[in-house]
Amino acid sequence: MHQQPIICPYCQNPLLATTTKNYACELNHSFDVSKEGYINLLPVNQKKSKSPGDNEMMISARRAFLELGFYDPLIERLKTIIQEDFTFNDNHFVALDAGCGEGYYSEKVMNNIPGLSSEVLGTDISKYAVKNAAKKYKDNFYFVSSIINLPVATESTDLILSIFSPIHPEEFRRILSKDGYVIVVSPGENHLKELAQLIYDTFKPHENNVPEKMAPSFEHQATKKATFSIHITEVETLLILLKMTPYYWSTSKENLAKIERCKDITITCDFNISIFKHQP
Repeated sequence: MHQQPIICPYCQNPLLATTTKNYACELNHSFDVSKEGYINLLPVNQKKSKSPGDNEMMISARRAFLELGFYDPLIERLKTIIQEDFTFNDNHFVALDAGCGEGYYSEKVMNNIPGLSSEVLGTDISKYAVKNAAKKYKDNFYFVSSIINLPVATESTDLILSIFSPIHPEEFRRILSKDGYVIVVSPGENHLKELAQLIYDTFKPHENNVPEKMAPSFEHQATKKATFSIHITEVETLLILLKMTPYYWSTSKENLAKIERCKDITITCDFNISIFKHQP
């Protein structure tokens, strides 16, 4: 195992691999590598519940849906932006997937980009998510942590990716290199509109307030779009999609039955891709 740009969550000293199964800092704070290959860097006092973050059901639903390839156009759009619009020293970058979930995006977006090499880290506050990510995507480095207190060295990352996850501009600014980039993917105005219309009487378009949230820590470079439609003909697939969204928790039994009767639906996938750099 090689050195990663991670730091001790207790004393902020560098964490070094002492063996293939352990990391430690110079003050002897020690963290074991799980059998799946991740480390837990979330102190107990940073937990707001026993098992923070997405639960096993949501993680399983997300993996099942994403691996069907429905969001692959978003993957390709992001890879094209990184390849064509960004510049990295020596064509190599260190990337952090902040709120990585079960690892699909960190694996598919930031690896295997023509002309670029990458070192990919992923973190999430959900242990279930990180466990699933580390178990499947062995070439990336996954750890459990809070987005508010990232155990990542100052100015050690060249690219931060945040897809449908909480953002913390001050921490992003601290860990990002001076010439680095942040990509925040959020719901576009009409994202999953047709699914929402099955659940609610009226559809409320999504608002994009990401640029306001990221200021004044970052300069907003651009917001690009990825918009496409997916055709779902299996009720099971539609239910998987529902379970990976916040809509699931507000769906009544009556509307759930309506969804279970839906055997053919075309759904709009609408994403805002907001790009940021350090304020000059």
